[in-house]
Amino acid sequence: MPELRLATFNCENLMMRCDFARSGLPNARDRLTEVDDALVAEQVDAVFDVLSEDDRTLTAQALAATGAEVCALQEVENLVTLTAFDNRYIAPWAGQPFGERVLHEGNDTRGIDVGLLSRLPVIFQRSHARATYGLLDIAPPPGASVNDYAFRRDCLEVDIQKDGRALTLFVCHFKSMHGGRKRTAPIREAEARAVRRIIEQRFDRPADEEWVILGDFNDYWEVDGQSVSPHGLGPLLDDDFAVDLASRSIPDPFERWTHHYNGDGTYGALDHMFLSPRLAALNPAPEVKIIRSGVPYIADRYQGFRFPGIGWKIPKASDHCPMAATLRFEGRDVSL
Repeated sequence: MPELRLATFNCENLMMRCDFARSGLPNARDRLTEVDDALVAEQVDAVFDVLSEDDRTLTAQALAATGAEVCALQEVENLVTLTAFDNRYIAPWAGQPFGERVLHEGNDTRGIDVGLLSRLPVIFQRSHARATYGLLDIAPPPGASVNDYAFRRDCLEVDIQKDGRALTLFVCHFKSMHGGRKRTAPIREAEARAVRRIIEQRFDRPADEEWVILGDFNDYWEVDGQSVSPHGLGPLLDDDFAVDLASRSIPDPFERWTHHYNGDGTYGALDHMFLSPRLAALNPAPEVKIIRSGVPYIADRYQGFRFPGIGWKIPKASDHCPMAATLRFEGRDVSL
């Protein structure tokens, strides 16, 4: 049975700037979103700079510390950015770049997308950024119509292959809490319904298949063990549709946080891995690790090792912590 080291990480504004004149490529700026143009990505990488050298170095260190073979990422600007980050920042800390990179342009007005880095073959990929509430046959949240896109960014569906077996991942980044957590919860709940519907359309019997929903869901149902409601993640948790890995694998509720909000000091679990019931049964006690070495010192609940260069608020790896887990899976046979 294959084992997979899987991680999710909101990189916080992994965006780029580029000297397009020096790139020597015609229409380079317009071609940055052509996600299949690997040559453009590699060539533009030569004149790429990240907005903060310190932050991006720390981001790479945090990601490398996961030891992941596959990492779902959030807040990545485009494929060129992802390529440059992999080659210039990940490779020195992890020993080599991931090599496989997946990103499709989503719906976010800031241009931040979900993506994937993988050392394993990606044998299937599909964006759901253009799925509407109507197409998915789900009710829109208040103020939206059936013609609106269901996802504020995307739900990226990928199949990863290892040892001739395939595992399906759904990478998400739900609506932020900007505007108030309770007020925006219905939007995240609609996104959760959309993810569930996509899985139900993919698999006739979702509970009997092996899949993971992972990413930044911008919501939580408990803080330090105390229930918090309302929240927008019910469709993924209700009737045991999926199993939250951290809640089951990290007994101490004070150790499940992945994000520190400076505004009110909340330590919340915004980043999740939801396993299908079958995959959860195959992993009754998996190793789950939240890497906090890149958080700024203002998050003073954490008293452990920090990477050199971390500041009080900045520099930092991100405002989120990467989460990693080692999972066994049987998967689907794709060796033939």
